[in-house]
Amino acid sequence: MHTALSLAPLTLAAVLVLSGVAKLGDPGSTASMIRLLRLPGFLGHRLVPRTLPVVELATAALLLTPWRLTYAVGAALSLGLFTAFLVVVARAMTFDPRPTCGCFGRVGDHRITGRTVGRNVLLLALALVAAAVAVGGDAAGALVARYDLGDWLWLGLSVALAVVAVLVLGGPGGAAPQGRGLRDRSRDRTTTSAVADDAPEAEADYVRSPIPRGVLLSRDLEVRTLHSLARERAQLLVLANCWCGSTMEAVERLASWRERLPQLDVQLVHTLRPWDEPRLQDLDGVWWDPGAVVYDALGAGVSPAAVLLGADGLLAGGPVNGVAALEEFVADVEAELADAAHPADAPA
Repeated sequence: MHTALSLAPLTLAAVLVLSGVAKLGDPGSTASMIRLLRLPGFLGHRLVPRTLPVVELATAALLLTPWRLTYAVGAALSLGLFTAFLVVVARAMTFDPRPTCGCFGRVGDHRITGRTVGRNVLLLALALVAAAVAVGGDAAGALVARYDLGDWLWLGLSVALAVVAVLVLGGPGGAAPQGRGLRDRSRDRTTTSAVADDAPEAEADYVRSPIPRGVLLSRDLEVRTLHSLARERAQLLVLANCWCGSTMEAVERLASWRERLPQLDVQLVHTLRPWDEPRLQDLDGVWWDPGAVVYDALGAGVSPAAVLLGADGLLAGGPVNGVAALEEFVADVEAELADAAHPADAPA
């Protein structure tokens, strides 16, 4: 059997190691993924989120063995795993809105798109090649043992090509929907006067709408409406519906955003009960949105998202999506507030 076929199981092993390691220390992300993908409830129990990464790592190890029997078991497991992953992702493409997948724990882009389906089709094709090696009576480790100098050069160049592809193309698969942003976007400008009482009237090119109806629950189950929350001062709501890597990155930046925007409150709103997540136990300004009613009413879209509620009862900016867009959104609000606090001298 040609030694080049060993690249299929070697690639699968690398993917499974990445996925397993990413999930292993973050079972909450896997449990969240199971709920968002609308899989049977029993799969979300602690056993499955903790077992799945172990199965992935064990499969990777079996794929690397030189013995036919152990390799065949690994090839069969990889075929089953990648078939299941493709079916789940293809099914999720029919959801509206589409959930995030968290296939690689906190690593990578979590949106489900045609790119996600294409990725899983390719992985399944590699699993079929790995299975064909097993059916042919060979094993990846045995094929690698037969490498000559030319084979090692091909393997090294293949790894280099993969690294270059990741560095060049490994960003998010297409731009995330940005919703209504700030500053220089043609019809989307924040109304600074809704945030700072002493701000001058802002340009009217951001089409504002009333804050929708919706209620949030605090840690002690206090009920607050969006309107009452924004009545005293403006609110920047950071909205999330999963525990993926992007969500946790946004959570880690909350303290910084609060320091930069002292004129308003920066709140985290999660559609899952946030206090069940250990990393949020000591975090203030956290609200629960049962049933994602507020999330949907604000048209949040891809998680994490952000919306600015004006103290005048109208939306003042957003939604924007993704950590990078949230960071830009905070910078724009910060700049708008600075301009309001220090208006340019009027011309003589």
